[in-house]
Amino acid sequence: MKEWKLIDTERVYHSKYMSLFNDKVMLPTGQKITYTRAELKDFVTVLPIIGNKIVMIEIFRYPANRLSLEIPSGYVENGEEPRECARRELEEEAGYKVGKLRSLGWFNPWTRSIRKAHLFLAEDLTKGTQRPDETEQIEVKLLSTEEIRKKLETNKITHAPTIIALQKYLLMQLDYARR
Repeated sequence: MKEWKLIDTERVYHSKYMSLFNDKVMLPTGQKITYTRAELKDFVTVLPIIGNKIVMIEIFRYPANRLSLEIPSGYVENGEEPRECARRELEEEAGYKVGKLRSLGWFNPWTRSIRKAHLFLAEDLTKGTQRPDETEQIEVKLLSTEEIRKKLETNKITHAPTIIALQKYLLMQLDYARR
């Protein structure tokens, strides 16, 4: 595969959450095009386990104006490592401190960006202090894996990073049960 060549770039939008750019690029064929790309902060999604229950949060999401059943997630701040962010977000959103934190990998949630979504499994939890941001309305829920499976099957969980983390975890459980 041949790479595209960047000729020029123009930032057309910027906020504390994202920037949009129009890049003038030359394709391997020699054709010049404008390609819109986004720069977004990396984020973490944390799958917290207490015994045989999964800690979920029900959070109000705008602009959909509805509740969303998710696991804790948040932006990685400048200079912060994803692992540190996972610890911080779990306590802020769900009110739990993590004893054991394991990476479940990462993925790119959007092909027009190099943004990474880091997934973590959190175990050995202890009660901490929930400190949601001013824009977050959160209710913590503990659900069994069977309840989670039913919610996944009936499209009651629609947050993509949550779905990916849950499916990875459920596949790990299935693999472990087969051994």
